[in-house]
Amino acid sequence: MVKKASRDIPLQELTLRKYEQPHGLEERELVRKFLLSLGLLQPGESRDIIVDIFYLFLKARKQNLSLDPEDIIEELEGKTGASSPNVARQIKRLKNLKLIEKTHEGYRITEFGKLDNIVSNYLIPFVINQSADRLREYAKELDRR
Repeated sequence: MVKKASRDIPLQELTLRKYEQPHGLEERELVRKFLLSLGLLQPGESRDIIVDIFYLFLKARKQNLSLDPEDIIEELEGKTGASSPNVARQIKRLKNLKLIEKTHEGYRITEFGKLDNIVSNYLIPFVINQSADRLREYAKELDRR
């Protein structure tokens, strides 16, 4: 019997995709491509409620509003995937990449900030670069052996 070693469980998973430049895209499609690029959505996936959820956060940011999961469920009522457990799961995925944060008022885009700053100041240095550094460690160890 083969036991699965806890070492085989990744500390973090990273998927990056590069698409065409974002010119001429409608807002929802732009949000969709952003989330596809970060691996939060799979190409061809029809269950894309995360797009609608993140789009609500972007609209709320313009008015400096925070959202509760109940607000999101109410706003997306009738859409496939807008159940309470699924909305909570999608919020957690967005929060794990620091795209949104929890405050005493609810959830919001991190510090109501610009996404470019979040990508530049968190995703690239703490997710992408650290993953690339670990990949280099494995490559060096393979070369050494």
